Amino acid sequence: MIRKLEADKANKTVTLEMSENDLKNIIESIDKMVDRQQRTLLENLPADDQLRLKLDSFKGLKEDLRKIWEALF
Repeated sequence: MIRKLEADKANKTVTLEMSENDLKNIIESIDKMVDRQQRTLLENLPADDQLRLKLDSFKGLKEDLRKIWEALF
């Protein structure tokens, strides 16, 4: 659960404070989303640009969260 939330509407940024376990759960969920999206792309060849953009977005989020996780340890 989120312990602290700060929103800066002017800069459109959000600062969250959460437990290590919550972050781990979010990362695992993103991993599953990436896997599912990759399967969808493979099942629907040739894939449309919208599916590829969605996968790229998930992969970017996964990488960002991985960097946050590594910063903790």
